[in-house]
Amino acid sequence: MKGERIWKAAALALAVLAVAATLNTLLSAKRHREILARKEADLVQIQSHAGRWEKEDALRAGLEARRAWKPANLDEAATRTLGANMAKITPRPAVSAADGWQSREVSVDLRDVSYGEALLFLSAAAEVQPAWRLREIEIKPSAEAGKGAMTLVLEALEKKQP
Repeated sequence: MKGERIWKAAALALAVLAVAATLNTLLSAKRHREILARKEADLVQIQSHAGRWEKEDALRAGLEARRAWKPANLDEAATRTLGANMAKITPRPAVSAADGWQSREVSVDLRDVSYGEALLFLSAAAEVQPAWRLREIEIKPSAEAGKGAMTLVLEALEKKQP
């Protein structure tokens, strides 16, 4: 008799626990659906950012493969295309990029040059990999047609040298 009561009490306790667990699940379902919806929205946002740097990674990998670690020497390019002492080149501090690379910027002041010569200078700066890229330009025309003063900001990637 006593064993039968223990089994009935245990069965009743298990039934009460099952009902409590069921109620807990039913009552918390809405909260869990909201959590899953937020996580799904976060996943969509993360996936939208995936692959965002593929082009930059491919560029760096290509430069690494070609061992193109330093951009063209702008002083030489300016002397070759514009003549001696025609450009004032002022380097700016380098900014660390990724995987041992850094972003290098320079300010180039050109005084009284023809626009064609300035274009030749920019072409010379871009012909060596990694290429210098024109980031900003300010043109101050002179009284003579096709000539003026320019301030250029060029940027390029450069491999940090140990």
